[in-house]
Amino acid sequence: MKKALLNAWPSVISHGEEWQSVITLELTALPDKIEFEEVSGDADTSLERGSGNARGFAAVRDETWKPAYKYSFTLHGVGLVMAPDDILVADGLIKLVRIQPDNPAAPGSRRAHYPAQNPYSPWEAQPTKEYPVQVHVDVVTEYPLCELPNGKLVQIAQTPGLPATVTFRFSRRPLKELLRGVRIGIDPGHGGRDRGIRGPVDLTEKYVALEISLELCRMLEASGAHPVITRTEDEYLPEEERVKILRAGNPALCVEIHASGSDDPLAQVYRLAAKQGCEDSQLLLKEIALALRERMGITPESETLPPRPGLDIPCVRVEPVCLTYFADEANFRAPLFRKRLAQCIYNGVARYLHKLKTQAS
Repeated sequence: MKKALLNAWPSVISHGEEWQSVITLELTALPDKIEFEEVSGDADTSLERGSGNARGFAAVRDETWKPAYKYSFTLHGVGLVMAPDDILVADGLIKLVRIQPDNPAAPGSRRAHYPAQNPYSPWEAQPTKEYPVQVHVDVVTEYPLCELPNGKLVQIAQTPGLPATVTFRFSRRPLKELLRGVRIGIDPGHGGRDRGIRGPVDLTEKYVALEISLELCRMLEASGAHPVITRTEDEYLPEEERVKILRAGNPALCVEIHASGSDDPLAQVYRLAAKQGCEDSQLLLKEIALALRERMGITPESETLPPRPGLDIPCVRVEPVCLTYFADEANFRAPLFRKRLAQCIYNGVARYLHKLKTQAS
């Protein structure tokens, strides 16, 4: 059987203190050799130049992917059965994974060799007319990678079998270093007797806001941040009580989470609002809007957030679901859809904090 790459997918895993982003490749057999290189400088991540089509809800094809960092893997002796592809990851660390055949490595970069664990295949593959001699896997990240406990930027594991698997594991420590100890306010809208907008099949805004907020809390806690959430269950809270909870938690910023709606059942309306006269609020809004566009393919309308007396921090309101639109209501019932919405907000917050850190240095 000829060696070929069949499939690839991303995941995030936790092993004790280690929190990792993982790319898994499924093959008919292990490659003869895996070559790794770190591409210096900002990566050219323009999807226009790629031959693949991005998976997921959306692919952004402009400057929104920059700056970024690229790490390249070459699998020798392996052909490509799956179509060349740009796999949109957007997990906070990895932006995308590009898979292409016969893409030569850029000269002048640092290289590290990882010999294959398959003793039955030759070290160097010979080209054939039927199969290319190599597959190139580019991993584009949001921030420079940190070393793993073994001192390497990536841990490569190979498992023989049918199918065989190759996994690339990356430490998510850049996110922990960015978010550790940061107190972040999360204010799920409505609750209790205040149901908010209702969808065509009775999905309510109070439930939507709470589910996204709880998912976001889990992501922030995994990063070492301290979420300050106004409610964790279906309860009614007046505005003054919400502000009291937030003030007591002393967060660096606050994200209000709601859902949007329209009198037109076929309209898709998404909104973001930022605190008036606050540059940091505008920056936070911009980063969350960009993350929603990248991952979900939506471009929210920008509005002004009314001031909240007693809350003198950057604040934004996010309405990433149009609850009156039947497809959004149906999609929201899927856990993966809710997780992706929360991930967009998380990514926007992380980028915002990174920009503040960069500006201060």
